[in-house]
Amino acid sequence: MNMRFVIGLILSIIVLGFSVPLATASTSLVVISPTQGEVFHFGQPLVVTFQYAPGATVAIYVLTPSGANIPVASGATNSSGYFSQEIWVWGSSSENSQVGAYTIEIEVNGGQAATSVTVYYKPYTATIKALVENEQGIPLQGATVSVYNVTSGLHQLIATATTGSNGIATIQVIAFNFTENLEVVASYPGYVNASQTISVVGNQTISLTFKLYPAIVTVLAVGELQNGIATAALNPFGYTSLTGTEGDEITVLFAVEFAGMKVTNATVTASVATPSGVTTMTATPITSGPYAGYYNVTFMLPALNTTYLAFIDVNATYNGISGTLNVPIQAEVNYTTIFTNYVKILTQEIQSVNQTVYTLMGEIKSLNASISQLSATLSSTTTEITTLENDIKTLESSVSSLNGTVSSLSSTVSNLSSQVNKLNSEVSSITPLVYGGLIAGIIGLIVAIVAIVLVYRKIS
Repeated sequence: MNMRFVIGLILSIIVLGFSVPLATASTSLVVISPTQGEVFHFGQPLVVTFQYAPGATVAIYVLTPSGANIPVASGATNSSGYFSQEIWVWGSSSENSQVGAYTIEIEVNGGQAATSVTVYYKPYTATIKALVENEQGIPLQGATVSVYNVTSGLHQLIATATTGSNGIATIQVIAFNFTENLEVVASYPGYVNASQTISVVGNQTISLTFKLYPAIVTVLAVGELQNGIATAALNPFGYTSLTGTEGDEITVLFAVEFAGMKVTNATVTASVATPSGVTTMTATPITSGPYAGYYNVTFMLPALNTTYLAFIDVNATYNGISGTLNVPIQAEVNYTTIFTNYVKILTQEIQSVNQTVYTLMGEIKSLNASISQLSATLSSTTTEITTLENDIKTLESSVSSLNGTVSSLSSTVSNLSSQVNKLNSEVSSITPLVYGGLIAGIIGLIVAIVAIVLVYRKIS
C-alpha cells in the first residue's frame, strides 16, 4: 500500500475522530492530500483524499501546465464522507510528465461544493558543465554542446547550449531516481566533434572537458631504424630532422593523425630524394609488434663517400583530407664501410704479394739448383782447363824440342842441299848408272824428311 495513501487515510481517521457525528457530518470540502504547493518527483503517486458529506458524487479534474483539463477520477464519498483515490504516478504518461504546476480541481454533487489544490511536478535536475578547448588548451567561445538521451538505445536530443568566453556551457536536464545514460557532444566549426557518455541519477553536477582538434590530417616522423636497429626512439611529437649512415638501410616510422587521433587506414605515399635521384614508394601500415599502428618507409642511402642531405616527403589522405610532411635526413659517411673496403683491398694486395713472393721463392729455389749445377760444371771445367794447361805446357815443351829438331833438320837440309848441288854438278859428269843411284839416294832422303814432318804434326 502506498505510504502517502496510508498517511492520508490516517489523517482522515484523525479528522473523523474529531468531527461531528455522522448524522450531522460537515458539508464543507476538506482536502487532506495533496497539500497546497506540494512538489512531486518522478515515480511518486498522486493520491487525492478529501472529506465531504457521505454519499456525495465526486468529479476530479487536473489542469496540466500545457492548459489541458483532464478528467482523472469520479465516484462518491463513503459512509464516513471520505474519498481517496490514486490519480496517477508522476512521469508515467505524457499528461503527467510535464514539468510545472498542476491544478487539481474537486467538485461534489455537481458543483455543490468545489475546491482546488496546486501542486508541482519537478523531476530531479542534473547539471552538466562542459568546458570546450582547442588542441592547445585554449577555451573555445561559441562552441555548441548538445545532450542526447541514449538510454535503452534511444538517441533523443534533450538540451543544447553554447559556450561563453570561458569556454564553458552549463546545461540542466531533467533527471530521475533511476540511472539514465546521456551522450554529451561538443562541436565547433572547422573542428571534429568530441563526445562523452555519462550516467546520471537524480540531482547531481557533472563537469566535463572536451578537447577539439582541427579537422586536418597531420603526419609525424616519430622514429627511425638503421639496419633494423632503432636509432631514434619513438617520439609522439615527431622529429623535425633525422640522421643516417650512407650505404645503410633506413626505416622511418610515421604516425598519421586526424583531428589529433591516430588513424591506421589512411593512404600514405612517400618519395626519397638523394643526390642519386628520387625514389617513390607506398608507406605500409604496421599491424603488430611494438610499432603497430604506425606507417613505415624503408630505403637505402646511397654510398657516395661524402656527407649530403636527403629529403623524405610524405603525403597522407584520410576522409578526403590530405596532410604532408618533409623531413631532411643528414647522410653521414660510412667510415666503417670505407675502412672495411680498404682492409679488403689491402688484404687482396697482400695476398697478391704473398703469391708473388711464393712464386719468387720457387724461382729462387730453381735458380739455386741451377747455380749449384753451374758450380759443378765450372768445377769440372776448371779441372779440364787445368788439364789443358798441363797439356799445353807439355806441347810447348814438345814444340820447343821439335823446334830444335827442325833447326837441326834445317841445318841438315842445308847441308843436303849443298851436297845436292855438288852432286848435281857431279851428276852431269857421271854416267847414267851413277845418276840413277844418286836419284835413289835423294828419294830416300826426301822420304826421311817427310817422315820427320809427319811426326811433328802428330805431336802438335
